[in-house]
Amino acid sequence: MFFVFNKAKLQRIISIVREDRTPNIQAGDIPYLRIEAFNDKLKVSSKEASAMFPCTVYESGVLFIRTTNLRRVLKATKIEGDFLSFQVTEKELIFADVRYPFEGLNMVLYPNPDDAPESWPPPPPDAEQIPEKKLPTLFDLD
Repeated sequence: MFFVFNKAKLQRIISIVREDRTPNIQAGDIPYLRIEAFNDKLKVSSKEASAMFPCTVYESGVLFIRTTNLRRVLKATKIEGDFLSFQVTEKELIFADVRYPFEGLNMVLYPNPDDAPESWPPPPPDAEQIPEKKLPTLFDLD
């Protein structure tokens, strides 16, 4: 996954779609943000809202990352200018001049957007329909 985007626009979009606006929720186990890069568009989604804006996409993909981690990465960049690059490989997240190991940020990458679920963690599969067990009786009245 590799794209170039407007940093200020992404920060505004994150503040709109994020679900963990209050400090007591930010420490909890909130859902991940879904960032999808495809067809020169970037779509940022949470369970409640989503927003899309234009960007330059070189490699499409879907990244699931916690909001607080992404905002921390955005703050860590010291590059002058409006546009930044964002690349995710199997080993690391490369964001402008910042490199984070992939496992350290607690994120999930899907290189093929068609394979990615709508949210992370994905909903559990439907339970198997198991017939109720009858209590043993002396005489079957069925």
